[in-house]
Amino acid sequence: MLKFSADLTVNRPVDRVFAWLTTAENQAKFDKSSLKMEALTPGIWRKGMQFREVRDLGGRQTEVLSEIAELEPNRSFIIRSKTGPGWLGIWSFEPEGAGTRLRWTGQLTMTGFARLFEPLIGRQMRSQIDQQFANLPRLIESELPE
Repeated sequence: MLKFSADLTVNRPVDRVFAWLTTAENQAKFDKSSLKMEALTPGIWRKGMQFREVRDLGGRQTEVLSEIAELEPNRSFIIRSKTGPGWLGIWSFEPEGAGTRLRWTGQLTMTGFARLFEPLIGRQMRSQIDQQFANLPRLIESELPE
């Protein structure tokens, strides 16, 4: 299993950061492997909501179905894949002064022959994840003026 994490501060209130990150169209703005994310279940994000994503996985476009496994507004949400490699993304939000402390953990579980490539995949993903989370506060702050 591959594990990744990020711990950062966004200089915007929790409710605005949570709303920005729970807008499917914003996913591709910070996650460069996410080419498209669309809700299959209408309405606001909630437990059980399903998504169709097109992701660039190693240079190949791959369709992945995901769902919200848990959601507590303005506090946390968990997204897990239903198809493709086993993916779990855990997001938590806490007030920090006038801003938001954002913690994220990602877990990728490879199976079968693909497990042989975990070290290579892990290095590639870690570099991309580190870069996208380093840029995330600036991106959110630029899109959510004070």
